[in-house]
Amino acid sequence: MTSGGCKDIVCGELIHHAHCVGESNFHLQFTPAFRRKVFLEQKVREACRQQIIAKARQLGLVIFAIEFGPNHLHVFVGNCRKHDVPKVVHDLKGSSSFILRRDYPSEITPYLWGDKFWSEGYFYESIGNVTSAAVKFYIERQQGKHWTEHDFARLPHREDHGQTTLGDFN
Repeated sequence: MTSGGCKDIVCGELIHHAHCVGESNFHLQFTPAFRRKVFLEQKVREACRQQIIAKARQLGLVIFAIEFGPNHLHVFVGNCRKHDVPKVVHDLKGSSSFILRRDYPSEITPYLWGDKFWSEGYFYESIGNVTSAAVKFYIERQQGKHWTEHDFARLPHREDHGQTTLGDFN
C-alpha cells in the first residue's frame, strides 16, 4: 500500500531530491495502553488505518505497509528524511488517538482505562533498501499469524500472556 504525498516513491528505491539522494524508512510498532485488544473491532482498525494514512500524507510521508494484530499496530513508513522518529511517532499516535477517542468511544471504552489510547513506548527500526522489501513482506503477510490461531473476534476480552512488552517484539 503506497500512500502519502509522494506517490512515485517505490519501496526499496533511492529517492532523488534537489540536493541529496537516499532512502529513509522506519518500521514502527505501536501498542494500545495496557496491551488491550482494541483492534479486535473492525471499525477501530479501519478508522486507525485511515487516520495514520491521512496524517502521514499531511507530513509528506509514505505508508508502504500498515497491519494490525489484536493488540498492536505495525507501520512501515518512508520518505522520512526530514523527520525524526519521536516526531513521526508523536504525530501518528496523537492524531489517531484523538480521532478514535472522539469518533469511536463506545467501541474503545471497554478495552481502555481512562483517556489514554496508546502506551507511552514504541518500537522502531531504521530500514534501508536492502531489507525494506523483507520488512514490507513481514508486515503485510506475517501479521496474519495473530488472527489465524483463534477467531479473536468471537472470544470474550481476556488478558494475553504472550507478548507483553515492546522488548518481547520479534
